[in-house]
Amino acid sequence: MTKELISIIVPVYNVEKYLKKCVDSIVNQTYKNLEIILVDDGATDNSGKICDELVELDNRIKVYHKKNGGLSDARNYGVERATGDYIGFVDSDDYIDAEMYERLYEAIKKENVDVAECNLKIVYPEKTDLFTDQKYYQICNKQEYLEEYLKIEKIFGSACVRLTKADIAKKLKFPVGKLYEDTYYAYDLIGIVDKYVIVDNPYYNYLMRENSITNAKFNPRIFDLIEIVEKFHTNVYKNYPSLKEAADCRKMYAYFSVLNSILLEEDFKNNSFYKQIIDYFKEEYTKLLRNKYITRNRKLSILLIKFSINLYRKVLLRYKNTLARN
Repeated sequence: MTKELISIIVPVYNVEKYLKKCVDSIVNQTYKNLEIILVDDGATDNSGKICDELVELDNRIKVYHKKNGGLSDARNYGVERATGDYIGFVDSDDYIDAEMYERLYEAIKKENVDVAECNLKIVYPEKTDLFTDQKYYQICNKQEYLEEYLKIEKIFGSACVRLTKADIAKKLKFPVGKLYEDTYYAYDLIGIVDKYVIVDNPYYNYLMRENSITNAKFNPRIFDLIEIVEKFHTNVYKNYPSLKEAADCRKMYAYFSVLNSILLEEDFKNNSFYKQIIDYFKEEYTKLLRNKYITRNRKLSILLIKFSINLYRKVLLRYKNTLARN
């Protein structure tokens, strides 16, 4: 019996150094019935040319060239043109293990779910780490998946670690013009999917580039993360009261992400978002320290923020420099 078609969407923008490795990892999947959609999002390097070369090597590859519209727009463009029964996403500077889509497809069929999601490896310049070393194979209903998503212990949150039924993926859009598009997408996905399977196998390889590690320049659009996590928080408090602590944990991580980005600036106290972020930690201080989902190290960081933001900043900068060296 012929297996169902899986469409893999690969947005491409100025990744000439990484693109061939990415596409090779998809072409060499053990699951062979693939449609590989490369969306050249107006690349200004040789990425578009490489796409045209790759299409000649495998008849499963389709290439589309479009005006630059950003990651979300490129993904949406690919989904609109996908003809598969299932849809997955791979970012063009990452790569995947050979059995990824076969295993996720098998999990969907075995458990009769809409979405399968795997663990991943985070690839630094000099080392590779697992996102989580927990062991699990878990079938989740909506509330159980939402809890795992909020805790950030097993679920990374990227669209790239999932395989989703096409009839669901075609109902969703990535938000154009937003950072943290995967978080907005997850919010909408959780709204319409009732059953998931999550597995601990780290099939996806997420490349952490050196400039991503050092995060040299603050981008005001990082505040998009606060916006969408506040939506999660409000929804949970209204509809899933038993998950309030998990929602508080997820919100805390979002505020940490924004604060850490602000603190990379020399003149951080004059950042327009700084006071709002600091006020959050001061106001939520007691509740966060009592939260069962928040790790001991995070609670120590919260103590530092409350009593000495300058000391916390020194620790943060030392950690960033260590990552960059390693």
